[in-house]
Amino acid sequence: MSDQLTEVVESRAHRAAILVILALAAALPTISLTVANAVLPQMQGDLSASLEEVSWVLTAALVCTAIGVPTSSWFSMRFGRRRSLLVCLTMFTIASMMFAVVSTLEEVILWRALQGLFGGPIPSLCMAGILDTFPKKLHAMALAIWSGSVMLGPIMGPPLGGFMAEVYDWRLAFAFLVPFGVLTVFLVVAALPETRKFPSLHLDWLGFGSLCFAVAAVQLMLDRGNRLDWFESAEIVIWAIIAGFAIYYFTVHSLTTRQPFVDLRIFLDKNWLIGSACMAISGMLTFAPLMLLPNLLAQLRGLPVEVVSLMLIPRGVGYAIGVFALGPLIRFMDGRLMLALGFVIQACGFWYMMNFNLTVGPMEVFWGGTILGIGEGVMWTPMASITFLTLAAGLRSYGVAIFQFGRFFASGVSISIAVALLTYSTQVNRAMLNENISPFNEALHDPIYASVWDPTTLQGLVRIDSELFRQAAMIGYLNDFWALLLLTLAVLPLIMLLDKPPRLG
Repeated sequence: MSDQLTEVVESRAHRAAILVILALAAALPTISLTVANAVLPQMQGDLSASLEEVSWVLTAALVCTAIGVPTSSWFSMRFGRRRSLLVCLTMFTIASMMFAVVSTLEEVILWRALQGLFGGPIPSLCMAGILDTFPKKLHAMALAIWSGSVMLGPIMGPPLGGFMAEVYDWRLAFAFLVPFGVLTVFLVVAALPETRKFPSLHLDWLGFGSLCFAVAAVQLMLDRGNRLDWFESAEIVIWAIIAGFAIYYFTVHSLTTRQPFVDLRIFLDKNWLIGSACMAISGMLTFAPLMLLPNLLAQLRGLPVEVVSLMLIPRGVGYAIGVFALGPLIRFMDGRLMLALGFVIQACGFWYMMNFNLTVGPMEVFWGGTILGIGEGVMWTPMASITFLTLAAGLRSYGVAIFQFGRFFASGVSISIAVALLTYSTQVNRAMLNENISPFNEALHDPIYASVWDPTTLQGLVRIDSELFRQAAMIGYLNDFWALLLLTLAVLPLIMLLDKPPRLG
């Protein structure tokens, strides 16, 4: 399996068609992953579910996506990439279609789980298809264009979901993907070449099963930990034990079996390993702000969901600028320097956002999101091209699957850590600020504040408590931005360890 799985397509028109089709295919599951966040309140009210119950709509999709992503490499080599992509697209489309008729929470969780299970492998299959279809010298350009579809999901999902839930029904936020799914299936059949198959490649059931248990246990532990007070809960301890044992067993088994589910030789390639680490950190820097900003604007500024979701669009605008306006710089710059530049630009964005306060408005959010988007767009092209520069073609399917899995998994980790840090910071700062609330505090007797914040009346205490929470929560959000800034700078020394890539110009 040392050879490339398919021949490079020589026709420019055919390559362009494949690029557009794979971009559309990769956009569908990424949109479905984020659209649920925007419609969760409407879903909760319509289904008469508690917050704990409706949160399984998100958890089911996350867990099943995490399980589905690593399977893309084995299925593409065993059954062919085009056939695997068609099965995933068809099942994803059917699951999306069923949202038009769901009426119970259990049905929603089922179809969300199937969306995640079959949608998870799609981006990895598409990325591997691009690497095999285009010659190596065009990888950077092709991946830069294709990556716009991957970024389209987190950016466009919340605005689309919020708009459709507001004007019609939350079910339409999922069902509207069906026509695009059907169109993509026909386009894949018409244009995508089939890859080589390896019928003798048997499924490593023990490796597959242990990886599924590990991924599911870690994801459930992270997703539910903050709600259940982490290791104070017996459930979280159980998930941690299962995850630790499953990871250990998967690693040992993969190193000792003849045909492992994931060939761990990919970790011996230095460029791939460092590039995948950068990709994982990039995922953290992408998804954590996409979760933090809407909550900040809705919780502390009181903005409606449709307005909040529109304020995420500048991130996509900045990303387009970074990819298409600054991306061609890779022809003249050292790819490592360009990758570092992307992280530095994102660091500037987080530094700017650390100046936010309780009067933050649309313009500040616009500029903050745009700067972060530009940084991500600048870093994507060199990161994708350098990561696979030295990886053997026979290991490419494994490498792409884990590359994408790392981004997704790290995104889930970052969201859990960001929420935990936000909660802890809010509690600590609220307690510190509360020490100043006393009838003996002369500042509270100032005529400007006394009529509103009177600590001697119940109404005044309620207003003081509300303001204390707002101030403490704002400090918590700023602490999250500070942590993301430090993470952005911490990755820079890793980039210097990459092999110098050849210039494309």
